Amino acid sequence: MPRTAVFSDIDGTLLNSAHQVTPRTRDAIRAVQAAGVPFVIVTARGVSGTYPLLEQQDISCTVVTYSGGVIMDEGRSVIHHHGLTRAQAQEVVDFAEAEGLDMTWSAYSFEDWVAPDRADPRLLQEERIVMAEAREGTIASIGRDEVQKILCLCTPGSTKEVERRLKGRFPEFAIAISSETLIEVMPAGSSKAGAVHTLCDLWGIDPADALAFGDNYNDLPMLDAVGHGYLMGNAPAELLARASLVAPTNDEDGVARVLEHLGLI
Repeated sequence: MPRTAVFSDIDGTLLNSAHQVTPRTRDAIRAVQAAGVPFVIVTARGVSGTYPLLEQQDISCTVVTYSGGVIMDEGRSVIHHHGLTRAQAQEVVDFAEAEGLDMTWSAYSFEDWVAPDRADPRLLQEERIVMAEAREGTIASIGRDEVQKILCLCTPGSTKEVERRLKGRFPEFAIAISSETLIEVMPAGSSKAGAVHTLCDLWGIDPADALAFGDNYNDLPMLDAVGHGYLMGNAPAELLARASLVAPTNDEDGVARVLEHLGLI
């Protein structure tokens, strides 16, 4: 059994500001794995927006998508999943549209990614970043009665107000900002921290011995769940002001530099 594991967010953490994994960071991942330490991607991205990046970078590892909604092993077998029902997802969409919130939405169910308007520039930007395409459709068009996540794509400057309105209407759901323009709506109990505990239990690792890296609000539960949770130096100032462990920025190979400094590679 491994004695520790490394959990890492993707956007703003492993990826630099050009949305690339640098050679130094990629080599660090491989070195950790060669030492027998599990390296786990823990991302808010969906399945279809995660694996193209990993394939491009020749990275093979356990992957947590939808901030804990689906966990897949190295062979891409699903080892855990949960989500909203279609009816719950429809409630969120209906509220956002009826209230005229300054956002568009997209919904994820396993590998399916659906959005109401594929021409919306906010969606097009997200597609460029994750190197995947949504299909145009409705919540009702989703084939399974499980929606891992509603992603709210907000107009810059409106994100915190949209989050406030959604949390006021749906206190029973897990709602978190994942970037300056993105908000995740997921079932209660769905979090990166939950995925960390699931995998640590599976591998017989004490979470207090594990490491994690993240850069935004939705990463905080994961950073708190392990003994060594590093906030990236490019995180929002509000979070950096109260962080106990800070890694160099994503443009400075922050993850790799911490792993090197700790002697894990």
